[in-house]
Amino acid sequence: MTPHPQTLSDALARDANNFDLVRLVAACAVVYCNAYVIQQTDAGDGIAAALGFGGAGYLGVYAFFLMSGLLVSASFERQRSVPRFVALRLARLLPAVIGASLVAIFVVGPIFTTLALHDYFMSGATWRNLDYFSTLVMKRGWTLPGVFEHNRFVRDICAPLWTLPLQVHCYLLVLVMGMFGLLSTRWRSVVAVLIAVTVFSVRLRLPDLQIGWRDFTDKTGGYAFFPEPFFFLGMLLYGWRERITLSGLMACGLLLVFLVFRDTAGAQALFYIAFVYGLLWVSVTPMLRRWVPRHDYSYAIYLYGFMVQQCVAALAPRMPPMLSIVVSAPFIFVLAAFSSRWIEQPVMSWCRRRVARSEARQHERRNAPEAPPMRAADLAVRWPPL
Repeated sequence: MTPHPQTLSDALARDANNFDLVRLVAACAVVYCNAYVIQQTDAGDGIAAALGFGGAGYLGVYAFFLMSGLLVSASFERQRSVPRFVALRLARLLPAVIGASLVAIFVVGPIFTTLALHDYFMSGATWRNLDYFSTLVMKRGWTLPGVFEHNRFVRDICAPLWTLPLQVHCYLLVLVMGMFGLLSTRWRSVVAVLIAVTVFSVRLRLPDLQIGWRDFTDKTGGYAFFPEPFFFLGMLLYGWRERITLSGLMACGLLLVFLVFRDTAGAQALFYIAFVYGLLWVSVTPMLRRWVPRHDYSYAIYLYGFMVQQCVAALAPRMPPMLSIVVSAPFIFVLAAFSSRWIEQPVMSWCRRRVARSEARQHERRNAPEAPPMRAADLAVRWPPL
C-alpha cells in the first residue's frame, strides 16, 4: 500500500499512473468472460457466480468506460480545441477498427465461410463491414456471409463493437460540455454530469420524433447495469481530481464493507463503490508500476479477442472455456501486438505531432509582437520607385 495517500490529480500526470495496466486487465477480463458465453458448454463465469450479478467481462467494460470518462475529459481540457480533440479521438478509435475489419474480411472470412470464395467476395454483405460510420455511430456489428453460421453466436464477428457507438456518444457529450466550459471546475463538472445523465435517460424515437424515458430494465446482453454512467462518473472524478484522495487502506475497507453486507439489498451498490475506488487506487499505486506494459494492447485485445474465440469455437464448439482461452491467447496477443505497434501507435504518433505543431503555431501567433501602426509617410508613393 502507498505510504502516503495520493490524489487522483497525481495519477493524471504523465508516467505516474497505471492506467494502461488497468485497461489491459479489463480487456483480458472481457476475453475470459467471452470464453464462457461463446463455447457451447454449461460452465459459467466464476466471478459472476461469486458475485451473483454481472461478471468479469461486464466489469471489464465498466472499467473501460470509467477510465475513458476520466482520460477523455482530461484530453479535452489539455487540448481546448474542437478540431484537435476530434482528431485525437478518431486516431484512437478508427485505425484499430479498420485493421480488425480487414483481418475479418480477408483472413477470417475466406477461411471459415461455407460459400465459394467467388460468392463470398462478390456478396455485398462482405463489403458492408467497411462502413465504419455505421460501426462507430449506428451500432451495427460485423457479419460475414457463410461465416460462423453454426456457432453459438451465429455469424457474429466482433460482438464488443456494440460499445464503440456508446463511447462515441459519450465523446460527443464531453465535446459539447467542454465547449461550454463545464469541465473546467468542480461544480461545473457536476452540472455537466447532470446534463449527461438527463440526455442518457431520455429516448428519442424515430421517425415519429416521440420523446420518452429510457426503459432501465432493458439492458444489453444481460448486463447488471449500463456502461455509460461509469463514463459520466469518470467525468465527475476528473472535475474533483484535486479533492479525491486514494489509499490502499480505504480500498480494503470498502471491500470489507461489501463482504460484510453482501447478502443485503444494498450489496450491489456497495460493490460498485468498492470497485470504482479500487480501480482508482490501482491506477495510482507505485506497487504496480513495474507491471505497466510498455505498449497499450488493451483496445486491440478487446477487438480481436471475440473474433479469435469465435474461430476456436467454430473448430471446437465443446472445448472447455479455460482451454479455449489457452488456445486463443497466442493468436489474440499476436494480432493485438501487430495492431498496437504497426497501426495504432504510428497513427496516434503522427496525429500528436500534427497537433503539437498546430499548438506551437498558435502559441507563436499569440506571442508575436504586434506590428507598429503605419504612418502616412509609409503609405506615400515614392517616385522613382526604389
